[in-house]
Amino acid sequence: MKKGLLGVVVAALTVVGCQNYDDQFDDLNQKIASLTTTVTDLSSVQTNVALLSDKLDAVANSALSDADLAGILAEVSSVQAEVAAVKTEIAALENTDVSTIESDLDVLETDVEEIKNKLDDLLASNAVINQNITISSLAELSLAEDLISTDEGDPTVTINGTLTVDNTGSSDITDASDVARLNAVLGKIKVVMEAVDIDTPSALDAAALQYVGGTFSITGDVSAGALATVTGAVTITSNDTILMPTLTSAGGVTINTAGVTVTTVDLSGLTQGDVITGASELSLPNALSVKVGGVLPALVDAPLATTFMATGSADQTATSITVDGSEAFSIATTAFTGSVEIVATGDVDLPQVAAAGPLTIETEGAVDLSGLTSIASALSVSATTVDLSSVASVEMASTVTATSVELTSLASIDGASPLTLDGPDTVSVPALTALGGNIIAASATTFAAEALATSTGTIDIADGATVHLKDLGATTDLVDFATIATLKLFEQDTDIDFSTAAALVTLDYTGKAAATATEGAQNNTLTVSSGNASLTTLTIGAGGLGTLTVSGTSLASLETNGVIINTLVSGNAALASFDFGHTHVDGDFATTVSIVDNDALVSVDLSDLSKVKHVNITGNASLTTITAPSASSLAEPVTTVTVTIADNDVTGTYTAAVAGTQTTEYQAATLTGESITGFKTFIDAYVAATNTVSFSIEIDSEQSAIAGDSAAEAGGQLSDSNGLIDTALELTLMTD
Repeated sequence: MKKGLLGVVVAALTVVGCQNYDDQFDDLNQKIASLTTTVTDLSSVQTNVALLSDKLDAVANSALSDADLAGILAEVSSVQAEVAAVKTEIAALENTDVSTIESDLDVLETDVEEIKNKLDDLLASNAVINQNITISSLAELSLAEDLISTDEGDPTVTINGTLTVDNTGSSDITDASDVARLNAVLGKIKVVMEAVDIDTPSALDAAALQYVGGTFSITGDVSAGALATVTGAVTITSNDTILMPTLTSAGGVTINTAGVTVTTVDLSGLTQGDVITGASELSLPNALSVKVGGVLPALVDAPLATTFMATGSADQTATSITVDGSEAFSIATTAFTGSVEIVATGDVDLPQVAAAGPLTIETEGAVDLSGLTSIASALSVSATTVDLSSVASVEMASTVTATSVELTSLASIDGASPLTLDGPDTVSVPALTALGGNIIAASATTFAAEALATSTGTIDIADGATVHLKDLGATTDLVDFATIATLKLFEQDTDIDFSTAAALVTLDYTGKAAATATEGAQNNTLTVSSGNASLTTLTIGAGGLGTLTVSGTSLASLETNGVIINTLVSGNAALASFDFGHTHVDGDFATTVSIVDNDALVSVDLSDLSKVKHVNITGNASLTTITAPSASSLAEPVTTVTVTIADNDVTGTYTAAVAGTQTTEYQAATLTGESITGFKTFIDAYVAATNTVSFSIEIDSEQSAIAGDSAAEAGGQLSDSNGLIDTALELTLMTD
C-alpha cells in the first residue's frame, strides 16, 4: 500500500489551509480571480501550479518517500511567502485595470480544477489510517502496532485523524522495552491530518513526523527533528532541550516553562508563526542557546543565553531583549518598525538592518549596524566599537558610547538632531557635507571632516585636538577653537580671525580658488598674528588666497603653495625657514611680496613667483640671500613696479673708484658677488617692457663704502651719495 501518498495531498492543501479540500480549492479560485498584479507575477503562479500537477503525475504510482515530502513541504513554505508578497502588491494596485490578465486567470482556474481531480483519484486509490490514534496503554499500543507496521523496511504512514500519546500517571507503558515499541510506532508516522498531543515521562522520538494538520502539543522529552509544518498552534513543555530546526510553518509556538528547565531552543527554521512563553514574552531564564524564527515578542529575557539568533526575516516590532550573547547574537530582520532595546554581553551583529525605529543597545562587545542607512529615530548605543558605516543622515538626537565609531558614509546631521559620540579618540566623517545639528565628541583628539563646510551646527571635541575641515564658517563652529593644536582646512573660503587660537601649533591652510580669474576675484584673506603664540608651522596649500598676512608670530617655518596675490610676512622673530612656492594667476591683480623684520630668516627664493609688481624686503637682520622673482613672465606694461631691499644682511664686494689725474686714468668702481641674484635681470626686463619701475637696493655689507665713494659719483657711476642702488645708472654696477 502507498500510505505515503496522502502527504502529497497535505502539501497541496497547505497552500490554502487544511479544511475540506473542495472548499479550499473554491477559496483558492476566488483568491486567484481577485488578483490585480502584474503579468509576470501571474506567470509565476501558473508555473508553480504546473509543477505541482507534474509532481502529482510523477508520484501517482509509487510511494512517496520522506525526502519527497520534505521537499514538497519546503516548496509549500516558499509558495506561502510568495503568496504573501503578491498580496502586498495587490493591495498597492487595487485600482489597477487587470482586464489584460483575465484570460490567463481562466486558464489557471482550469489547471487548478484538474489538480483537484487528480487528488480525488489519489485519495480513492490509496489506503491511509482513517481514524484517530490514541496510545495510553499497552493494549492501545498493540492496536497501533496492528495499524502501523514498524519493521525497518515498512513505509511511513499518514493518520487521517488525531494522534494522542500519554504514558504518564497510571499508564502501563513504563518498561524500557515497551517505550522502545512506542518509539518504533512514532517513528513510522509521517503525517497527522489533525491534532497531535503527546505527554510522556520517557524520551520519545517522532523522527519521521513532518506535517501536523491541527495543533501540536508535547509535554516531556519529545523530539521531532523532521517536523516542517504545523497548521495549528504548537505548545511545548519540555525539560532541557527543544530541537525543531526544520519547522518552517506553525500557527505560533508557545514554550511552557512552568516546572521545567529549558537550556536549549532551536526553532531557527520558522518562517510562519512566532515563538513565545507567555503573553507577549519569550522568557527563558535558564537557556544557554536560543534560536527562534518569526517575530520576537515585546519582551525577550534569556540572560544566560550565550548564543541568541532570531532568524525571522519579517519586520521586527517593538521588543526589549536581554541576553548574554557572548558567543553569537543576531537578528535576521532588515527593519525594526518599533522601539527595540537590546542588553547583551557579547557582540551584537545586525548588519542586515537597513531601517530602525527607536533603538537602544547596551553591550560589552561590538555592535554591527553596517546596513543601517539613516538614523531616523533616536539611537542610543553603548559598546566597545560600533559600525555605522552606511548611515548617511542623522535625523534624530542620538548617542553612541564606544572607543571607535565607523561613520564613513555620514553626509548630514539634521539641525535639531545632535550626535553625541562618547569615547572615541578619533572621529572620521569623510562624506559629511551638511552639519545642521551639533556633534559632541568630547574625547576626540582627531576630528576629520574634509568635505564639511560648517554652518549652523557646532563641533565639540577634546582640548589639543587635530581638526580637518573643508571650510570653517566661523570660529564659534568649533567649540574648542581656542584649544585646538592642529588645523587643516582643505578649501577655506571664509575669512577667519585666528587670533583666539592661542594653542594652535600647526596650521595647514588651503584657500578656495576663485571660480573666475578677474581683478579682485581672489579676495579671501588669512591673517596669523601674535595671538597665535603657540604656532610653529604654517603651510599654505595649493589653492587660492587674496592676501596672506603673517605677523608677530612664533613661527619657525612657513611654506606657501598655490596662488597668493598679496603676501606680507613681518615681525616673526623665530622664522628661520620660508619655502616660497606660490605664484600668480592670470586675470587677477599682479602679485606683491613684503618680507619685513624677520630676524632669523637667512634666505628667500622668489624665483617661482611671476607677474610681480611689488617687492619689499627690509629689516631682516640675518637675511643674506635673496633670489629675485621670475623675469620670464611679467605683469603687463600698465603695471607700476617697485622693488625695495634694505636693512638686511645682503653681501657683495664693492671696489671704490679711483679718481683720474692729469697723468693717471680713472679707475671705475666695481660691485661683484652680491647675494641678491637676479634683481638686475628682473628690473631690466620690466624696463624693456616699458613698465614704470622704481627701485631701491641696499647691499648691506657695502652700503657705507658705496655712500663714501665720491670718486664714483664724480666719475658718473653713482647718481648720489646715499649708498643705495636706486637709479638706472647705479643699476649698471650690479653684475647679474
